[in-house]
Amino acid sequence: MQFLSCIILAIFALLLSGTAPGNCAVPLDLSGDDGLAQQVTSDGRKLADQAYKTTSDLKDYKFESTLYMYKPEPHESGAGTYFFKRPNLVRLQIKSHGIKDGTVVVRQADGRIRVAGGPKLRFLKMNLAEDSRMLQAPNGYNVIKSDLASLFAEVNAELAAGSKAKATAAPVPLDRFKQNVAILQLTKPNNGEEQLTDRIFINPQTYTPVEWDLFRNGDRYSVTLFENLDTNLGLQDDQFKL
Repeated sequence: MQFLSCIILAIFALLLSGTAPGNCAVPLDLSGDDGLAQQVTSDGRKLADQAYKTTSDLKDYKFESTLYMYKPEPHESGAGTYFFKRPNLVRLQIKSHGIKDGTVVVRQADGRIRVAGGPKLRFLKMNLAEDSRMLQAPNGYNVIKSDLASLFAEVNAELAAGSKAKATAAPVPLDRFKQNVAILQLTKPNNGEEQLTDRIFINPQTYTPVEWDLFRNGDRYSVTLFENLDTNLGLQDDQFKL
């Protein structure tokens, strides 16, 4: 029985892992970002606070998300549809090639975190601890704790810990977005300088992210896209149950 449990754990570790580097090219053109530092000059705390307040007020929502990792080599690392309902119900449906496609992770109304394999492995189901390493995306974020309000709560926590926030004075145009975006940048002190850690592109009408770039040691580490956001859908609790 213990051997079988180990096999099941190994299978789910594979299902929840990111795509191996080099499997997918990165189709993103980020060349327009080179001059953004000159436009991100205003105090960003108000934008960070508004984004947190607005996303916290959403009753429920879903969005399509794609994660691109830039270390060690640029590659698409994962994609899925993310559902959230207050206070903390989560459902993530993974989109991938092969057996990982259709894997589902939920946080149920009873607080349990459940995972089930895709259509070919739907018979495989198990519980996971909230801080299980299997729930950690390649960029370090826990998928169960990646609802929009939690992400912006982390921004405010970083600011309280000494990071600084700057923003554009007004929304700006970038070729890869259909609408102008507000830009929020976080930096933290490092050897007497301010080092960039986050660059967040925000829809100025909804105060929700459309792209979130992470930086490590000044270099781009990952890019997460947030697309096709639908809010206040009237999602039911049984949609977050396995």
